[in-house]
Amino acid sequence: MLEEDLSDELGSIIQYMWQHVSAKGLASAEVRDRFRAASMDEMRHAEELAERIDELGGTPTIRVGEIRSGGDLEKMLRDNVVHEEEAVERYISHIQAIGMADPTTRRLLEEILADEERHLNEWRTLLGE
Repeated sequence: MLEEDLSDELGSIIQYMWQHVSAKGLASAEVRDRFRAASMDEMRHAEELAERIDELGGTPTIRVGEIRSGGDLEKMLRDNVVHEEEAVERYISHIQAIGMADPTTRRLLEEILADEERHLNEWRTLLGE
């Protein structure tokens, strides 16, 4: 499960950083900074997951998860909503699967989940949803 989470976070880093660089137009100025900040959050998540995988005796993946790209600012935001909805569902599922068997990993995933929920709310708010 942690390998899947790490792969998705690696894809998120690229998706949000690409959006930061490629967003164009007057409406993009503030949103570009939010894309960059989200990318940095995802980088922190990837680092924390990789470290936890290593602590548990595994080898962190370098496989990059799905990256949604292209389109105008609205499409980017809609892609991000879908991406974060999937992440929230996945983290909830993984937290439930872990239960209390590994409280350290559970706490890590709960912290990441909170960030993903914040990102989801931010993208929805920017879309006026």
